[in-house]
Amino acid sequence: MKFCPNCGSEIKEGAKFCPKCGFNIEQMTNPNATSDSVKSRFEKLKTDEEMALQLDQVEGLNMTRADIKKEAQRKLSGRYGEWMKTILWLVVGMIVVTFLLVMSFGRMMTAIEMTILGNLYSDRGPTEFTVFLWFVVVIMLLIVLFLIACLRKPVLQWCAIVTLRGQRADGLKIFNYLVKAQKNRVLKANVLTTFYQFCWSLLFVIPGVVKGASYAMTNVLLEKNPEMTASEAINMSRKIMHGYKLEFLIMQYSFYFWQLLVGVTYGLANFYVLPYQNVTEIQFLESLYQRYQENETK
Repeated sequence: MKFCPNCGSEIKEGAKFCPKCGFNIEQMTNPNATSDSVKSRFEKLKTDEEMALQLDQVEGLNMTRADIKKEAQRKLSGRYGEWMKTILWLVVGMIVVTFLLVMSFGRMMTAIEMTILGNLYSDRGPTEFTVFLWFVVVIMLLIVLFLIACLRKPVLQWCAIVTLRGQRADGLKIFNYLVKAQKNRVLKANVLTTFYQFCWSLLFVIPGVVKGASYAMTNVLLEKNPEMTASEAINMSRKIMHGYKLEFLIMQYSFYFWQLLVGVTYGLANFYVLPYQNVTEIQFLESLYQRYQENETK
């Protein structure tokens, strides 16, 4: 059995034209060319095409998500211990503030109840001023919790940046640096992006998720450009992430089962998942930023 050298279809012995594509067999410079060589060429082409589909390539970055994750694991090899202190401080800080908030809220509600009962039965009890003081404490703790939540992301992302550069990831030093030496621009940027994302989330959640992806580059830009303001970083992040938001979201949600593991292990898996996920995401953003810089210089 022969095969058409143009499309690879089977042709009968003595046929002058391919019944599928109409190729003139007689035009071949070597009409006695072996059919096995033609068949193997098309089988190889088919295999290559199938493999290209299976690579799951990150569009525009000339790499796959698997490559990015593999590089992140390589950079983190033997260095997960550096992240442990940072994660512990973040977790302990959130737990302590949350505990104080719940306790203060309970005291405020108790004071309100006792004040109402005291006014009804003319008994001496907590006054309205006591209720007001507990209310102020609750509000202050809410603000502190919100600020910690806003700084948690840049601390982890800057730890990922220094990890990719081969430097030690010390979250406490990074936290102090962000608070004292950055003129509040990092805090301002993350407060703004959190607020914007919350507002967009009010429109059935999905717009907030998409906007969160468009702001993903903000902390990377602030780290690379010390003179850039919070607003400038946010606007440039939206520009660079245009056309790549879906890729970034796919990258984020590829850690879905890792997050389930975190829940099953009561947060213990975070000592592995948080460094792995943050370094992977920053690796993606660093590659995208580098491509953006190359396109700008052309």
